[in-house]
Amino acid sequence: MANIEMINEKTSWQSFTERFSIKKISFFIHLFFLLLALFLSRAVMFEAAVPFLLPFWAIVKQRYENEKSFVLIGGLIGALTLGVGQALILGLQIILYELITRFRFWKLPVGVAVALSIFFGQFIWQVIANVGIPPLIVQLYIYYEVVLAFFMTIFMRLFFVQPHRFWTIGWSYERVGAGLVILAMVLTGVQSVVVSYFGLFPFMLHLAICIAAFTGGVPIAAMVATIVGALVGVAKLSFTGMISVYAMTGVVAGLFSGLGRISVVIGSILPSIFFFFYDATLPLDTVYFVSISIAGIIFFALPQKLFTFLHDVIHPKRDEVLLQRQQWLTEHTTEKLETFQNFVLFMKELVFDRFTSTETVNQVRKIEPCATCMSCFRYDRCWGEKNNHMDNLIQDWFIAKSGIKESEQILAEERIKQKCVKSTKLLEELDYQLYNDKMNGQFYHGKKMIALQLKDLSNHLNKLMEDMKDETLSFKTIEEELEYQFKRAHVQCFQIDVLNNTMGERAIICSFAKKNKSYEDQHLLCERIILPILYDVFSEPFQVEKITEQKTPFAHVQIRFRSAVRYEIEYDIYSRAKNSAWVSGDTHAIFHIHPGLVAVMLSDGMGQSREAQRESRRLVRLMRECLSYNMNPETAMHTLHYVISLNREVDMYATIDFALVDLQKGALWSWKAGSMSTYILRGERLLKVDGAAAPVGFMPVFSIETEKVNLLADDFVVMVSDGVFSSEFEWEEQEKYFISLIKSRIKNEMPIEVILYDVMEQFGQRYTVEDDCTVILFTVAHVVPKWAVFSPLSKEIS
Repeated sequence: MANIEMINEKTSWQSFTERFSIKKISFFIHLFFLLLALFLSRAVMFEAAVPFLLPFWAIVKQRYENEKSFVLIGGLIGALTLGVGQALILGLQIILYELITRFRFWKLPVGVAVALSIFFGQFIWQVIANVGIPPLIVQLYIYYEVVLAFFMTIFMRLFFVQPHRFWTIGWSYERVGAGLVILAMVLTGVQSVVVSYFGLFPFMLHLAICIAAFTGGVPIAAMVATIVGALVGVAKLSFTGMISVYAMTGVVAGLFSGLGRISVVIGSILPSIFFFFYDATLPLDTVYFVSISIAGIIFFALPQKLFTFLHDVIHPKRDEVLLQRQQWLTEHTTEKLETFQNFVLFMKELVFDRFTSTETVNQVRKIEPCATCMSCFRYDRCWGEKNNHMDNLIQDWFIAKSGIKESEQILAEERIKQKCVKSTKLLEELDYQLYNDKMNGQFYHGKKMIALQLKDLSNHLNKLMEDMKDETLSFKTIEEELEYQFKRAHVQCFQIDVLNNTMGERAIICSFAKKNKSYEDQHLLCERIILPILYDVFSEPFQVEKITEQKTPFAHVQIRFRSAVRYEIEYDIYSRAKNSAWVSGDTHAIFHIHPGLVAVMLSDGMGQSREAQRESRRLVRLMRECLSYNMNPETAMHTLHYVISLNREVDMYATIDFALVDLQKGALWSWKAGSMSTYILRGERLLKVDGAAAPVGFMPVFSIETEKVNLLADDFVVMVSDGVFSSEFEWEEQEKYFISLIKSRIKNEMPIEVILYDVMEQFGQRYTVEDDCTVILFTVAHVVPKWAVFSPLSKEIS
């Protein structure tokens, strides 16, 4: 109990720390947007225009819905610091923007909507304030503000991408430049914030320069300092010498970046000291030096993880990523090729090594007396000392039969008929010999040909794997393939997680951007678009398992899909040896290839001995082994017939009734080789699946066809061996009576585990079962969750 309580305490503490961490991150994100809106609403260009909060509001409303309230609060607070009138103007512009974007008859671009809102908002306010058309200079400031707001919207859109792509998307020059413009406007908004000897503007700018110098070196630090300093100077309409101070600070701090943080801080202060003595007109006072000193102290306190992250963003380790990707690709490809090579080696062993004999096919036939000649009273006359050249006639007959001229064949037969008194029987025996020789030659040639081809393929795979280790190949993950298919269908899915990629057990979670869609619309999206895409990619049906709406880190919808195994199978087997003996020639097997596919096998060896049992078990085992290597069932049956028929020492014959039950699509595939019919009971209807193929290994001809039947829920499928029906009675009569017994039990809703024993007991009372017999009965039913079953009579109401 103490251990359990300790584990519970640890689990509770871990969950508390995780929740605290999430809440802390969420708090800092809200604070960031609040402060950014506060400073942007205070940023003034040309000492008159305030155009930067509305673009920020437009992008946040479009991409960061959870942060709208914090942006609105921060913006109104910042506008109130400039005056009540500025707050009213800001509120009027936001209202106009919402009206323009919600107008149903047109959808304007975000930048145009922001520009129109700024224009009409300011113009309406100035008309009211001036009681008429405002002066030209005021109109000019309004136009400036409209243009600045339009371009600021573009910068905001470049920098503030979708939340899930903020850190993953590349930091291009355009995005970095947009970020610097936003930083400059923020610094413009904090220039007037001074507390005693601490100024927020020099503190933030100096801290940004130090961080840029330490993570990016001279180029990044000089770019940040120069661009931000120039934009701040433009905003204040004063190109002062402070631009030179900022630029030199970035260059010198970047030069000392390789020596550590102390060197960066010292290097960033040296240009300010130099310009303090060089130019007395610059505003390098006590507030400035105290602020940059505090910035240096804060720079020391920043965690190393922050600098490591920023350094990786600025200088990504593309070579290491490429090498890791290439190494993973090589391992993945090698694993796949090794699996395929194992299959090739298995096939080579199955076809060549396991069934190879020392037999050869003679190119020149040695003519010897046939059994018909040996038993004939004229043997001495035809084959003895008084040889009547019968061997020459037979040799000519074989030569004629190998040709294509029918006249020569007829002439050779007529010559034999003239010399032989048992010509009919002799010609039949010669036909059998010729046929047997042809088949032996064909099988031997085919066996050797396939074995050599597989051996060459194995050598090719070995060479291919060695070459691939030295090559750089491209690889596309299944997530990337799904993302590509979603983009083609114009579905905005920003995250795909394939939790399980096993056939029949696949589980996929897709995250979609929420666009004010109802629960029914989300289901319609899944059924009409998402599910067909998943079916095309994975070649199996899927179903929606769960739909959840998430609020963090932003509003989106998560939909969980899983492989749709719509049916479940229930089966029973009745097996009995002849005369209730211990040995039966019948063998059966039922197993899942994967959760959505079930294999059913029934094999009947020739006879009731242990040899028959060995033959049927061997056939089922080989068939199962072939399926384990993902071999096509029809190909597997042909292969087994081929390799078994090559074993010329012992005749090995066995029937096989093989079926695959697809629990995902509700279908039955049947392959038969010498087996009985399969009966499908659908209410009062009876469907039969027959096969005309000979048993596996039976000479000389083997052909097999695939039969497919679509199953319905509550269908019953019956597979039987030929020992069920007696040879003393009419076959159709027994079959009809057998099916009627099963139907009656099904109609009486008898449990499936009882049906076969009850049926066979009553069937045996009328017809004697004189051989080994096996009956397999299975049914499919819809998979119904427990919560979906409701029966008002299942529980009494007290």
